[in-house]
Amino acid sequence: MTKVSPKKILIDTDLGDDIDDSAALIMALNSPELEIVGITTVYLDTVKRAEMVLELCSKYGRNDIPVCAGFGRPIIERPDSGAFPLQYEILEEDRKDKVITETDGADFIIQKVKEYPDLTVIEMGCMTNLGIAFYREPDLMKDIPVVAMGGVFSGSFPEWNLKCDPEAARMVMDYAGNLKMFGLEVTKHCLIPDALAEILCPENNERMQYYKTGLQIFRKKMGYVYTFHDVLLIAYLLDPTVAEMEQSDFTVELCGYHTRGAIVLKTNVYDLNADVEKNFYYAKSMDEQRFRKLIEERIF
Repeated sequence: MTKVSPKKILIDTDLGDDIDDSAALIMALNSPELEIVGITTVYLDTVKRAEMVLELCSKYGRNDIPVCAGFGRPIIERPDSGAFPLQYEILEEDRKDKVITETDGADFIIQKVKEYPDLTVIEMGCMTNLGIAFYREPDLMKDIPVVAMGGVFSGSFPEWNLKCDPEAARMVMDYAGNLKMFGLEVTKHCLIPDALAEILCPENNERMQYYKTGLQIFRKKMGYVYTFHDVLLIAYLLDPTVAEMEQSDFTVELCGYHTRGAIVLKTNVYDLNADVEKNFYYAKSMDEQRFRKLIEERIF
């Protein structure tokens, strides 16, 4: 039997606010089918986000994964970049000296694509790093598989990841030649009841108790239910039957008070059977039972 090599992935993340980025990273770290060759952080204080990524990786004995602090500011807009990530207080030790800062997030991605031509990019945050990588090296980047969480494909609601940097998302969606996206209307079904969260974080598991502290901080500060949006991206890599994908072509709206950052259909709706040539797939639905099974097997 031929041994299958692990799929090489690079993760771009805004880990540190919502609880799903950390859970997705844990699933990837626990999956021998995947080899994480690098991680970039994006949006606001990316050095602090990178510190949190490094610490979580260390909990799983993976101090070898390079972590680069990417762009904190979007291409156009200028939000307050001084705010700490929501869960930053979880950090147990200063890890700034281990964060890669001499290279920006886009060049780090480009470097890894050149090093690993079979690389897949997993986009869990806004697309600033990735969009600038496409701008700098469009020919190199165009055929790299990208699996991203973002947008709403069933309506005009501007989802957070795309809304944070619409210009970057526009570049990725217009120029990526191998793109799969998971919109909020599907990932919102990745709900984690409190009872399941307790099962995932037993008292005798030190690293999941560490993760549970992040859950508690998030709940205290935000009051939201737990939703594993970004975990669906990793689950899909492990089992593509976890989601139903459909081919189409979309872009991102850059104007409009209510619609900046919203998804726009580019396919001609007058055609009864539109012929879509672009290799762009979006999630239509997900198998919640398969998803939960993967969570129970891989998040520990």
